[in-house]
Amino acid sequence: MKFRLLVAVLLTFAAAGCAHRAPAQPAAKASAAKPSVAKKPAAKLAAPPAPAATTATPVAQPDPDAPREVRAIWVTRWDYSEPADVRRIMENCAELGFNTILFQARGNGTVYYRSEIEPWAWELTSDGPETTGKDPGWDPMAVAVEEAHARGLELHAYVNVFPAWRTQNYPPRDSGQLWWEHPDWFMCDAAGRRMVPRDHNANPKVGDWYAFLSPGVPEVQDYLAALFTELATNYAIDGIHYDYVRFPAEIREVAEPFADRARKLGNWSYDPVSLARFQNETGIAAPDLDPEAWSAWRATQVTETVRKIRDSVHAVRPNVVFTAAVMANPEDARATKYQDYVGWLETGLLDAAITMNYTGNIDQFRDRSAMLLEPRPAKGFIVQGLGLRNGDEIIAKQLEFLKTLGADGFAFFAYSNLFDRDKKHVKKALANQMGRIMSKTPARTPWQK
Repeated sequence: MKFRLLVAVLLTFAAAGCAHRAPAQPAAKASAAKPSVAKKPAAKLAAPPAPAATTATPVAQPDPDAPREVRAIWVTRWDYSEPADVRRIMENCAELGFNTILFQARGNGTVYYRSEIEPWAWELTSDGPETTGKDPGWDPMAVAVEEAHARGLELHAYVNVFPAWRTQNYPPRDSGQLWWEHPDWFMCDAAGRRMVPRDHNANPKVGDWYAFLSPGVPEVQDYLAALFTELATNYAIDGIHYDYVRFPAEIREVAEPFADRARKLGNWSYDPVSLARFQNETGIAAPDLDPEAWSAWRATQVTETVRKIRDSVHAVRPNVVFTAAVMANPEDARATKYQDYVGWLETGLLDAAITMNYTGNIDQFRDRSAMLLEPRPAKGFIVQGLGLRNGDEIIAKQLEFLKTLGADGFAFFAYSNLFDRDKKHVKKALANQMGRIMSKTPARTPWQK
C-alpha cells in the first residue's frame, strides 16, 4: 500500500504575476483564487505500489573491499513507455557493468510516478498534452526500483528541478499542471514578461526549451521540497539526481529596449516577488543599481532551494544521496547560471557533482576535468559526465585520463546511444564497443556504507 503524505503545508502566493504577458501564452488564472496545499511526508519509508512480478534474479552487492567507482548512466523519460521497457533497460545496464541508474522521474512539471502533488506525464498515455494527468495504469518508478534493486543496481530518481512546461501546446486547464495553477511562479525576463516555452512549431527559428519556475518565489522552494520528499517517502530510491537546478542563461531573447539590461545583469528572473524580496533584503532599490548583488541574490535562491529539498528529504530518509548534473566549468556555472555546486559540495548540500563534460575534444576535456580535480573540493565526490556520441575511442581515452586524476567515477549520456529503444532495446554497435572498454570488476559507489 502506498502511504500518502500526511501533514498539509499551505502554499500561498500573494503576487499577481508578471507585469506583462507574452502574446503567445494562454491567459493566466490568478493563483490567489486557489491556494495550493503541499503535504509533508510521514517519517516512515512507505512501500510503493507493487509492480508487476519481476523476472530478474537478485545479485549480491560487490564485496566491501571492491573498488569504489561510480558507473552511472542517464535514462531519459523518452526511453520507456511500458513496464517491459524498464525491465529491459535494467537488464541491459546491469549486463554492461553500470552500478548507478539515473532514471528520469520528472520532466516539466509532470511526473512518472504516483503523486498527490503533481500530475502524471502525458507522454505515458498519448502523443500530446491533452492527457496530462491521466493515470497510465502502471507506475514507472515502482517498476524501476524493483528491477534495479533485483540486479544490485542503485536507482536514483532523475528530476528536472526548475523546468515546469515545454511546448506552446499547453495542458488542459483542469489538469492541475503548474502552467495554469501557478502562472505567477514562473520566471520573468529582463522586460518583466513571463517566460514562455520555446517551441519550434510556433517559431521554426528556435529550438524547443522549457519555461522555468523562479527560485526567488518562496512558494516554489517549498513546493519542490514537498514534491521530492513525497517521492523519497513513497519509493525506495537510493538517491535524487537534479538536472536544470540553475538559471537558463542560454535563453537570451528579450524585447529590444531591455537587451542591454539582460546582457549586463542576466535575462532572468525579474518576477515581482523576486524584485520585491531583493529590494527588501538588500536595501537596493533595483537590480540595475548593483548587478553584483543581484547575481549573488539569485544564486542564493537556487542554493536555498537545494537546501530546503535536502533538509526536507533527509528528515524522513537521511540516507538518500543527492547528486546533480552540473556545468563542466564551475566558475561559469556560478557566474552565469547561479549554480554554486562547489559550495553545495563543501557545505554538504550535495553529495556528488556529475559534470556535463560532453566534449569530444581531449584537451578541452582534460582542462575541464582538472578544474575540479586539481585541487578537489574539500568535500563531496566528483563524477565526470561523458557524451557517448563521441565514440568509443575518445571515451576510452577520457576514462583512462580520469583514472590518472582520481575521479570518483563517470556517467554516460545517454542510454539511447547504446540501445535502440524503438527496436525493443537491442544493442547498438556502441554498446558492444563499450562492453570491451568498461571494467568487468564489480565496483561499489563511493557513498555506499
